[in-house]
Amino acid sequence: MPAPDPSGLYIEEYEGGGFGITCELWWHGNRATRINRMMRIAENIRWNGWRCEHCGDPIPLFRRSDARFYRQRCRKAAARLRARSNAFRRNTRARAGVLK
Repeated sequence: MPAPDPSGLYIEEYEGGGFGITCELWWHGNRATRINRMMRIAENIRWNGWRCEHCGDPIPLFRRSDARFYRQRCRKAAARLRARSNAFRRNTRARAGVLK
């Protein structure tokens, strides 16, 4: 599956805190897919600014619209952090006698 076209969307940020998204549409290809991607990205920006859950950097437009991390390194680091915290929780509960 090809990656999303990074030059197909343009995001403008306004001084008042709002934003606008412009989408290039062609008569050939799947227009509905591009429009749905634009709407999903607008939703992401509206809710959390579409930033990486690990490092907080803005996610680039060439990533998929459901991307949660800036790059592979952030995704792997977040997974390691979750694994460590889960292991710590299991060990703490085992010491307290909750788990047998």
